Amino acid sequence: MPFEWHPDGPPPSIEPHSRAKLEVLRRYLRAYFDRLNVRPAREEFKLDLIDGFAGGGLFLDGTAEISGTPLVMLEETEKASVRLNEKRAKQLHIDCKFYFVDKEKAHTDHLRKVLGERGYHADDDRIVVRNGLFENEVEGIVASVRRRQPRSGRAIFLLDQTGFSQVQLSLVSRIFGELPAAEVILTFAADALVNHLAETPQIAKMAAPLQLTDSQIFDLIQQRDGDGGRALVQRTLRNHARIVTGATYDRPFFIRPRQSRRALWFVHLSRHPTARDVMIQRHWDIQNTFEHFGRGDFGMLGWDALRDSETLPLFQFGELDEQQMRTELLDTLPRELFGLVSEQPVTMDALRHMLANRTAARFSDLDQVIVKLVQEREFEILNPEGKVRSRSVQRLAPTDRVALPSTLLLPGLSRRT
Repeated sequence: MPFEWHPDGPPPSIEPHSRAKLEVLRRYLRAYFDRLNVRPAREEFKLDLIDGFAGGGLFLDGTAEISGTPLVMLEETEKASVRLNEKRAKQLHIDCKFYFVDKEKAHTDHLRKVLGERGYHADDDRIVVRNGLFENEVEGIVASVRRRQPRSGRAIFLLDQTGFSQVQLSLVSRIFGELPAAEVILTFAADALVNHLAETPQIAKMAAPLQLTDSQIFDLIQQRDGDGGRALVQRTLRNHARIVTGATYDRPFFIRPRQSRRALWFVHLSRHPTARDVMIQRHWDIQNTFEHFGRGDFGMLGWDALRDSETLPLFQFGELDEQQMRTELLDTLPRELFGLVSEQPVTMDALRHMLANRTAARFSDLDQVIVKLVQEREFEILNPEGKVRSRSVQRLAPTDRVALPSTLLLPGLSRRT
């Protein structure tokens, strides 16, 4: 059930899946600020943070108060300002503007009350609280971001709605179209959609925000009822969401609430490899908070893969999973690389882009495996001028190119012969 806030009542009790999403958001914002502000000479960092389904700002865990997403955004911005300025000779000014939107007036009234109690001033130049539908507010928010940041347009949109019929992918596409540096984190009730799939006018209407046509719905039904089952439907939906929104990278966290046992995806969408790598690191940091099925190399599905099959392992982003993933990458990456570089060398930057959405590996993991393959003479590394780098190379630059060796062996077999 959706959470309810009222300005004269206590906050709702938090549920495990909401706690998990708050933890991901908090850790991601922390890493985001740190990753994008490594240059000590930087004096200003602009960012806009948008919560399109903000709620009332607080939860209860027993008698303890838990910060909701608006407070998490404000708190992590303040902590970043203190943390990043501790050892700087030149102080860094974090210029962050916040937009908190909710369609329920009782929710925004409660949020304004919470903000006031914590010393924040709602509806000033820094914090904007709006009572209304996000789809009616997004155009003005995007325009405001562009005015504040005409060059970078750096923004993070959190769209933590309920259900699947509220996921308007066209809005995400519009955001990326006008703000290429933006990132979007959205919740998607995957299980609910799969369960409701049927050739009826009702499902067609409910799926309209997802931009699924009647023929696509029919194909999904066939997939769900065929050999691939739910896994194939989920794979198709994930690819569909990425293509329709115009995102380059997607990173889904899979959440299974204890109460309903229906799957939720907490999906990070972006167009930048750095954003993807920061988010995948949060998987490794948080580990057992979420369920992921499949192998870590190129079998990592990132969501509830085959619920009607017991053959897929649970991937938990722990030490043993990391060791197993690298072992599997040594077996599978050579064939992937052979197919990609067989006609001409390919830059590391391009390879990362091609492989990112299919694996649990961080870019550093992929680099280390490629270095190992180079040392074992399965591939060569060329610098931008085309000169072969030493086989003792330890670090790879984005402009380095992976090439087939001059003496070609069958991909993936040289280590065993």
